[in-house]
Amino acid sequence: MIVTEGTATKSDWVDELCRNPYRLLFPIGVALSWAGVSHWLLHATGLFLDYRPRFHAMAQTQGFMTCMALGFLFTMIPRRTSTAPPQPWQLLLATVGPVAVVLAAWNSQWILAQAVWMLVALMVVEFIVRRFGGPGESRAPNGFVWIPASLLLGVAGSVLTLLSEVAVLPLSWLLVGQRMVQQGFFIGLILGVGGSLALPLMTRGERPASGPLTGGDRLARAAHLLGAVSLAASFWLEVNYSLQLAMAIRAVVTFGVVAGAAQLWRRPSRPGANARIVWCAAWLLPIGYLVAALMPLTFRAGLHITLIGGFATLSLAIAAQVLLGHGDYPELVRGWPASALVLCACMSGALVARVLMEMDRVRSFGWLGLAAGLFLLGTIAWARYVSPGVFHPRRPQ
Repeated sequence: MIVTEGTATKSDWVDELCRNPYRLLFPIGVALSWAGVSHWLLHATGLFLDYRPRFHAMAQTQGFMTCMALGFLFTMIPRRTSTAPPQPWQLLLATVGPVAVVLAAWNSQWILAQAVWMLVALMVVEFIVRRFGGPGESRAPNGFVWIPASLLLGVAGSVLTLLSEVAVLPLSWLLVGQRMVQQGFFIGLILGVGGSLALPLMTRGERPASGPLTGGDRLARAAHLLGAVSLAASFWLEVNYSLQLAMAIRAVVTFGVVAGAAQLWRRPSRPGANARIVWCAAWLLPIGYLVAALMPLTFRAGLHITLIGGFATLSLAIAAQVLLGHGDYPELVRGWPASALVLCACMSGALVARVLMEMDRVRSFGWLGLAAGLFLLGTIAWARYVSPGVFHPRRPQ
């Protein structure tokens, strides 16, 4: 349906957003990243006294990253399976839920925050289960094994966190649950959707194979499943046995998918800055965990290579591809706009500053403030980069 600006009704806007949920969820996700990062900039400059690492982690993962993941899933899955887009109530929960999580976490309402996030995760499970196996579905890529695995990690992590918060389980399970939600859920989605579909498509223009399953496909799916089980085990190992071993497992698993399923050892063949940002950010996922495994005493330095470079930058670059691609702006996707280059420079600078915060404890607050400031500047550059796709899409929606 194409309506003029003067005749658009409330129902038309709701239908349009349900068909194109990324136009709502991606900007909200980036706005939530400001909640998770801006207070650290204020803290580093002495304008805000509280230091809230747990709030920061929840805002960045269960707020910002959750919105980015839902925007992609709500767009990709209905189009791939030729099924209905999300219902208005699902889009409303996907929009309001992460905001409520961030607000509850800011007020230290940890049980409420986790319960709301689990409700959102269960809604996503229901959404996906109803759409796979539909009449229009093509053969699922082998790496899609990771999608149910990531959802299971997220829900199970929420349950463990909630049970620990109410003292049903010991504190160690709280840490396991938090890591399953804040790392495992997103690693699984990146490896499942990105490794088998988004990364080859966005860097080389290659689509997943079609046709009947072969013996090689079954072997590949078994390898993905083994990787998912190993990833899940790594969170228990980190808390109860060996952080170094856990980081090494994550490095091996993520490298296996990035180099194997996505074949990112091949350089990007698609033109433009965004394809190269996607390519570089995907490599930072295993590199960060490898650095954490090799430097266990300062493992947070490696972890933030993964979190800032692999999670955040990759999410922003994929979101830019979706917004500008669906908005019919090929010249921005395939070109080298200044805003994309500024985005890359700022996120790279934020990553380096955050790593130096762990290495140079004497000036840690200065590095923290610089990392936060550059991250926020990067999101402003991202907003400038994608604004045509958000506000003025050329293609009828």
